Amino acid sequence: MSIVGQQVATQQVRDGHQGGVQSGNVNPLYIEEYGGEVEHRFLKKSFMRQFFRFKPVRGTDTLTNDRMGSSALQKVTRGVRPQDHAPSFDNISIKVDTVVLARTNQFLLDDFLAHIEVRMEVGKEHGDEIGKFFDESFVVQGIKAAQITNQDPNGDKSGGWTGKADAVYIETIRTAPLGFQGGTCIELGAAGDELDPDKLERAIQDLCQNIEEKDTELADAVILVRPEQYYVLLRNNKLLNQDFSDSNGDYAKGTILTSNGVRLQTTNRFPTAAQVGQTHFLSNAGNGNAYDVKAADVNCVALLLMPKALLAGETIPLTSKVYYSDIELQWFIDSYLAYGVTPNRAEHAGGVFKYNA
Repeated sequence: MSIVGQQVATQQVRDGHQGGVQSGNVNPLYIEEYGGEVEHRFLKKSFMRQFFRFKPVRGTDTLTNDRMGSSALQKVTRGVRPQDHAPSFDNISIKVDTVVLARTNQFLLDDFLAHIEVRMEVGKEHGDEIGKFFDESFVVQGIKAAQITNQDPNGDKSGGWTGKADAVYIETIRTAPLGFQGGTCIELGAAGDELDPDKLERAIQDLCQNIEEKDTELADAVILVRPEQYYVLLRNNKLLNQDFSDSNGDYAKGTILTSNGVRLQTTNRFPTAAQVGQTHFLSNAGNGNAYDVKAADVNCVALLLMPKALLAGETIPLTSKVYYSDIELQWFIDSYLAYGVTPNRAEHAGGVFKYNA
């Protein structure tokens, strides 16, 4: 029964829904607010996304990078036919076969739809977690690149842990064309040297020198260090002393800009424990569990990388969706991506590692 002339609601429309309560259509603006926060937090948290160039992987799940070796010069002599010196070729590839997902399930979507703070908080959490996972995988691959021992077509080895034979630091041999070289590993001289400002800085100097002696410029390089090592370097007098380093930081503000002319960047994305009895999300039998953390990886305290050090590709860029499943009878708030990364040019990577007795 109703009073004559009074308007009667025939269908409820909840905040954030379009077309009625049973429509299942979420206001696109709300999804955009959530997805925008995910992307904002991802880009803010992920240093690697800004540092490395990604190649799109479309129509296949495999990205291949062809590599050409160096060419040899020769002297032209009258009456003598020049010899053929064809450069050697090879390639490296990476397979993108895993989707990484951040998901929040809700039976009722009212909080998500009615409150922008909830949308921002869910987006922030998803963006942070994806950004953290993303950078951790890149740091691990960078550390592994630094440990690669290169073997050229003549069988000669260079770089990495060449000649080491202990239980932790061992040769990881990769073949490459002539002209390519292995990574650079600097092992500290004694236990606890990673906490000594002068010895740690000297090790970074040795790292930069070794890389430059491979005819590799450091112009686009960055040195990643754990927060502990960053504050150790902050206590190095020469890095901040005006007589040695003009405008290289501020002790009171806790900032150091460069070491040996290379930008310093502190990060918590270094591995802290070896993966024993478990595998990384991106690891599988097809890639030889390439993302799993080993004991040697955990011992890295400083990592120098250049953009060519790693090869990265993605089949699904960061994507955000909000939708209802009739089968599950609940809402799904998802952000996901599919990517892969692998060592490319090992000579463009180097690391300082703890002393292993």
